Amino acid sequence: QAPMLYEQRLPDGWGLLRYVNTLAEPAAFRSDFDLPRNLGIEGANRVTPFHVIEDVEGKTLETAVTVAGQTTRLRFTLTANAFSTLLLLREEGQPVARVIRDATEFNQLRARLTFYNATTGCGPATLALDPGGQSVLADVAPAAMRARTVAPAAARVRATCSGARVGPIDLGRLEAGQLVSVWMIAPGDTAQLFRSMDTIAPPGR
Repeated sequence: QAPMLYEQRLPDGWGLLRYVNTLAEPAAFRSDFDLPRNLGIEGANRVTPFHVIEDVEGKTLETAVTVAGQTTRLRFTLTANAFSTLLLLREEGQPVARVIRDATEFNQLRARLTFYNATTGCGPATLALDPGGQSVLADVAPAAMRARTVAPAAARVRATCSGARVGPIDLGRLEAGQLVSVWMIAPGDTAQLFRSMDTIAPPGR
């Protein structure tokens, strides 16, 4: 896995996609536009790197996802020449895909922190410093994200789910140029936080 390089140029009409499993069970993705992707249920094992997807402009993509022995076909579209995150969520008992177009603002002298409300039931959520409670990223709707650059420093954060506190988690020291995502998920209807680093997979992987 390589660090995120937003200056990386792709052919027009291509995109970058990563998968995120928010469910209580592992998930396996199979499609004719990408290599097989298997996602676990422990922290960053829920998240793939970004992968290059060829020729997405104007197309509806389809992937088969297998969870607990049952396979569901998911259809979605991607924005060309952009980074996208596919959240695997459960709605009305069925796996569904929700695609988020990612922010790409980047400053090599600062860290970038992104907060994903990767749930269906946690109303506008806020990521705040712990224990002080100062807001870092606020009013994030379900299946949405917000991002900002922050000064390099040690950080411990918590979130809210419909007014209830979630976390905290320790992010360690955020370094200049580092790209960190904080995810709020609710497998089994219990909200939790984990973190991952934003990376791009080498070509063909």
